[in-house]
Amino acid sequence: MNLEFRYGLLCGAGMSMWVLIEFALGFHTTSLEIGQYSGYFSIFIPVVVIYIALQGQQTALNVALPIKAGINTGFQIAIFSAAIFTLFMFFYNNYINPEWIDAMVGWQRKNLIMSGATDDEIGRFMDQNRRMNNTLGQGIMSFISSTGLGVFVTLVELPIIRFVSSKN
Repeated sequence: MNLEFRYGLLCGAGMSMWVLIEFALGFHTTSLEIGQYSGYFSIFIPVVVIYIALQGQQTALNVALPIKAGINTGFQIAIFSAAIFTLFMFFYNNYINPEWIDAMVGWQRKNLIMSGATDDEIGRFMDQNRRMNNTLGQGIMSFISSTGLGVFVTLVELPIIRFVSSKN
């Protein structure tokens, strides 16, 4: 098992576990006001996993990690992780907690009403959610956002790792 697949698997599994922990704590069912924020903490998983992978690769080379090699490594980790997480979210959305999207949309609709949104604004919000919150839309958005996050993390961390190694 190569480094990219191993760390991609670790990252995808970690993000999937985060979702299951949120579910177990009720953040997708009874405590949606917390759930709207708790998902942001899952960003730390790819940050840590990609950093460890890049640092390990640089240590193995015993020189500053070449930029192209680091970007390639981070991108592959992001792709593997996104594929695993997207598959997990398919099962989560369809079998583990199929009601959570409707619950979240309903909660957001209630908040719009309480904030004084117009019927047109609420209608546009509901139409947009109906278009995006289906199996295909969720899968596409999950894959794109997970991959994008991994690439962004790599582009931020790679210069840091190279800088730190140049000081040693």
